[in-house]
Amino acid sequence: MNNFENRVYNFIRKKKMISPGSKVLVGLSGGADSTALLLVLWELKRLLQIDLLAVHVNHCIRKEAGEDADFARRLCEKLGVDFILVKKDIPAMSAEWKMTEEEAGRKVRYDAFTEIAKENDVSYIAVAHHQNDVAETLLMNLLRGSGIHGAGGIRPVREKIIRPLLCVDRKEIEDYLEERHQDYCHDATNDENIHTRNIIRNVLLPSMEKEINAGTVDHLCRAAEEFSKIDDYIRRQTGQYFDRIARCAENETKLDLVMFRDLDDIFKPDILLICLEKLTPHRKDITYNHIEALLDLAKDKEGSAKLDLPYDLSAERNYDTLTIFRKDTKNSLKSNERYNIPQLMDVGDKIDICIPNLGMAHIEILQYNVGKLFPTTSYTKWFDYDRIQEAVFRQRSRDDFIYVEQGEALCKKKISKLMTDEKIPRAERDEMFLLASGSEVIWLPGYRMSGAYKISETTKKVLSINIVS
Repeated sequence: MNNFENRVYNFIRKKKMISPGSKVLVGLSGGADSTALLLVLWELKRLLQIDLLAVHVNHCIRKEAGEDADFARRLCEKLGVDFILVKKDIPAMSAEWKMTEEEAGRKVRYDAFTEIAKENDVSYIAVAHHQNDVAETLLMNLLRGSGIHGAGGIRPVREKIIRPLLCVDRKEIEDYLEERHQDYCHDATNDENIHTRNIIRNVLLPSMEKEINAGTVDHLCRAAEEFSKIDDYIRRQTGQYFDRIARCAENETKLDLVMFRDLDDIFKPDILLICLEKLTPHRKDITYNHIEALLDLAKDKEGSAKLDLPYDLSAERNYDTLTIFRKDTKNSLKSNERYNIPQLMDVGDKIDICIPNLGMAHIEILQYNVGKLFPTTSYTKWFDYDRIQEAVFRQRSRDDFIYVEQGEALCKKKISKLMTDEKIPRAERDEMFLLASGSEVIWLPGYRMSGAYKISETTKKVLSINIVS
């Protein structure tokens, strides 16, 4: 075992990457990095007590792609490693999925690795990222405006994915292959400085190493490792806070803004990201600006406000609740359903009506005895039945009003204004059922009954309604 192999072996043990007796799938492009990865794992297979399977994905982008596949196959035959070839038309797929070819290629590779791993009883998927990749990714994410999560870089282990070469840099990999007299494929597109990563790889990092510090890659890798520890801590804490202050349904997530506002600012963006992740698997089009807008929405305390987001999502603040939802599931439940209380009911008559969004209304006509105490709870009310011409449970209408008491007088008030004063979330108002006579609201269950229908000394018959959810 040479120095390179010894370092990789100790790194695998330190990070507890592989369990003895496992099968490891190696992503083999045929380039220097993946060729070195397959060779070193093949050299260590007895020590690690593992079996190997190599998978090559032909992206059909370059003319030389078929030659790369042939090289990968021959190398596996030479080493006695099982080989699987996957061929996908990435240019066509990227156009169909509206992704860059780089993004589509990455998705296809990992989808193929995952599927083949399931079919072949594979425990780990080994990919060939190394220290230069970590440094490049850190710089690229920082330049794009990423925060702590982007700075965390590439992890040695993430679920089934392992990266045994994160302990070495590109030069060490090339030196190892030269020592082994092992050739490899070269992708000429990596030399073209037309993509951000290539500019960082071929221009920025070499300049930093030459002009600023020869240990740039090593220092950036150490920084990324520290950022990843901070990132892990923030994610753990954020998850705990989220469970405490959020309520999730299939198509919406609600946040208690009173508790949210008390949290340290460092956790708030991540909590909002979790809310979004509960509703969409996509993150590409959700930017820092969207999170800032959500933070501003959550910060305000007065009234209601709304914000449109990517992927057909919206956010709506109603006083101390922030709801993030899918637009197509937040359509108003406004309907023409009407539930009439029969007219000319007499003392002793009873009826039950099931009211949507409220519950079962137990309705009874009672004889009133002056001085008798009557209920005053939010969902049990007595009304002067002699004054009621009509009583219908329905959803609100534009012209609805209610009479409220102000001293000795009764004042007419728009039901929309009452709902605002009661801080009823705007998204819920059209879904609520109320008791009305024409445009006059007799009762908004849970909130207010009209002063015009209260029991008095002249009351003879009582309309008793008890709503049980």
